[in-house]
Amino acid sequence: MRIWVVIATAIFGGLLAPAPVHAQPKPPVPPNLFTTTKLNDHLYVIAPSGPDMSNVGGNIGVCVSDEGVLLVDANYFLDWRNGQAVPMAQSVVDEVKKITTRPIRWVINTHHHGDHAGGDPVFAKIATIVSHKNARDRILAGYESAAKNAPAAVTRAEQDLAAARSAKDAARISQAQDQLGRAQMNAKMAASTDPRRSLPTLVYDNELVLFLNSEEVHLYHFGRAHTDGDSLVYFKTSNVIHWGDTFSNRWIPAMDASGNSLDWIDWLDKGVAVSPGATMVPGHGAIGKQADVMKLRTFFTSLQTAVRQEIAAGKTRDQAMDDVKDAEYASYPGGAARLRTNVGIIYDQLKSAR
Repeated sequence: MRIWVVIATAIFGGLLAPAPVHAQPKPPVPPNLFTTTKLNDHLYVIAPSGPDMSNVGGNIGVCVSDEGVLLVDANYFLDWRNGQAVPMAQSVVDEVKKITTRPIRWVINTHHHGDHAGGDPVFAKIATIVSHKNARDRILAGYESAAKNAPAAVTRAEQDLAAARSAKDAARISQAQDQLGRAQMNAKMAASTDPRRSLPTLVYDNELVLFLNSEEVHLYHFGRAHTDGDSLVYFKTSNVIHWGDTFSNRWIPAMDASGNSLDWIDWLDKGVAVSPGATMVPGHGAIGKQADVMKLRTFFTSLQTAVRQEIAAGKTRDQAMDDVKDAEYASYPGGAARLRTNVGIIYDQLKSAR
């Protein structure tokens, strides 16, 4: 995965670049962006809705208290779909208003990726952003990288569009127009956004506790897993755990360069040990139980065993990526392509560990 490309695409917002003109515009999103599930009288989960849930961000936890609303994750700032920029974070704000009239006062970033922290510039205007200290550092680095690289991305997109028009290739022209619209949007966002006004202002190292009148909220960091800045959020009063992307239910997990699949197994064990009987809210996918978390653990151990066998047989990285399969997970969001990428990453991690 090219994480900084994701952040550059998703994390900025503000004035929008004009969308490319299409003869027959497609609707950018499903009629309903989200489906809200009520867990109890003060806890909710706002989940993506529609046929392409992977482009609508992750599961957002909502905790309502007399002091205000606490959210787990901020979604994208904007999501570029069918030539249009969709204001995802503001759509989350609107969705929360359907649940309660109380103001949003805290937003926890479970990690730095754009589909979980991209909406921070919207929420930082009204709430305190909370994260692990490593997540904050990576969010800042993402802003700075995007600001540095955005002008060149616009230039490349303009050149690609000119080449496509010169070739009179309709398919390439359409793709290049979309690329240019996205690049122009990102450039304007980078130029108009002050990163330091959008960053988490409350960070922690290993554990942080927030006491609301309706809920005791614990944040834990157990080391590297999906990233090196993951937070597990435990709503102790309600016995609900929000995992961020350290647990995706029947999705192929994405492996960030800062994380580690070998340490991830330990993370899952420690997370379950917080409360084995808790309701488990994944970063992506359906709300589950302990058995669903253990299924992901088995995915990792099985994949690592298969890759170890490839290494022992003298196979190269590419050969291992060709050989190691998982028919069930290949059918989940992320598909065979992400599964193949994961095999390569695990190969590198196992070789490095040796």
